[in-house]
Amino acid sequence: MKSDLLNVGAIVAGVLLLAAGGPWLAGELRSLPHPARLAARGGERIVTLDVGGMTCKVCAGAVKGTLDAVPGVHTVDVRVGERRAFVVCDRSVADTALTAAVHRAGGGFSAEVAAR
Repeated sequence: MKSDLLNVGAIVAGVLLLAAGGPWLAGELRSLPHPARLAARGGERIVTLDVGGMTCKVCAGAVKGTLDAVPGVHTVDVRVGERRAFVVCDRSVADTALTAAVHRAGGGFSAEVAAR
C-alpha cells in the first residue's frame, strides 16, 4: 500500500515537472543547428584575440569593422568588457592578417592571439 502511494506520488511529480519544463526543453531542442549547417562550417576556425587599447563601444565598432573586412572572415564578436574579439574565419586566414586588421583600426590598438 505504501509503495503504491509512493509510485503515484513519483508519477504525479514527473508529470508536473514535464509540464513545467517541457516548453523550455522543446525550445532548446529547436535552437540546435541543423547537422547540414554544422557540416558546412567544418572548414572554419575560431580565433580569440586579446585586444589592447579598446575602451568603449566606438573602439569595438572600429575593431569589428576592420576585422569584418578581412577576406575569409565570416563572423566577428567584439567584447569591450573582456577586451577580446572572437573571429570565425576560414582556416586559410592567417593570424597575422587578423592582428594587422586590429592595428589598422587605430593607432592605439594592439592584438595578439589568446592562448588556447
